[in-house]
Amino acid sequence: MRRVAVLAASGRELAPVRAALGTVERRRLGSLGYEVGQAGGVEVYLINTGMGPAAASAAAQSVLSEMALDAVVSTGYAGALGPAGIGDVILGTDVRDWTREHAQAVFQADPALLAIAREAAGEAKLAWSEGPVAAAARILCRADEKRALAEASGAIAVDMESAAIARAAASRNVPFLLVRAVSDRADENLPMDFNLWLTPGGRVRALAQLVRRPSILRALFQMKRQVEQGSQNLACFFQVWWRLLGQEHASARMHVPAVMGVR
Repeated sequence: MRRVAVLAASGRELAPVRAALGTVERRRLGSLGYEVGQAGGVEVYLINTGMGPAAASAAAQSVLSEMALDAVVSTGYAGALGPAGIGDVILGTDVRDWTREHAQAVFQADPALLAIAREAAGEAKLAWSEGPVAAAARILCRADEKRALAEASGAIAVDMESAAIARAAASRNVPFLLVRAVSDRADENLPMDFNLWLTPGGRVRALAQLVRRPSILRALFQMKRQVEQGSQNLACFFQVWWRLLGQEHASARMHVPAVMGVR
């Protein structure tokens, strides 16, 4: 049976993966809690890493040091840096570490896993794109920040955790895949600086913003709808992907050409 760990920054981002597993069992790995379930012939470990590169790195290294895995998947939401629309599925061909001023390393997705992911996205009839994904040290809240990173990195989307997860997988020679859904467009300014919520002092300032500007709440509800659309598409993707991954002789499909989804 294949053993696959799926890592995401929050329980909300793991929910689309969990939806295809039915019953899951809660376990602990030291101080790290996780869930285990099965989909077809695949045993799936769901890991809530927490937000940001440092949290993702610690969780990924802990999991990989204790578990013998056949694959590691980074999932959740991503900001578009190119033309991808809200809810579109992003398949990362590689992850580019932009957690510092310049790219520090590039980690390739496993070609076999990526081929099955293409087939799953096509079979699920989802709008999807594939290409490089950049990992940043903070949430990019302004359109000009996204535009600058897109030009510098050549990436089609951005998140915060995938480079750390990919680095840990590469250190153990475990195949890696990135599958995320777009939560905000490249030309879209977020309604507030979400980085404020990542520290106790910042949360106080964020709450003060909400009090001073109640209109932010309407924009936050719109963001919630956008995230929910991404979650629905990820759930559809993983429903198919688990089945394809668990089938015998999956390698026979690895070179089947696929056409990128069109909006």
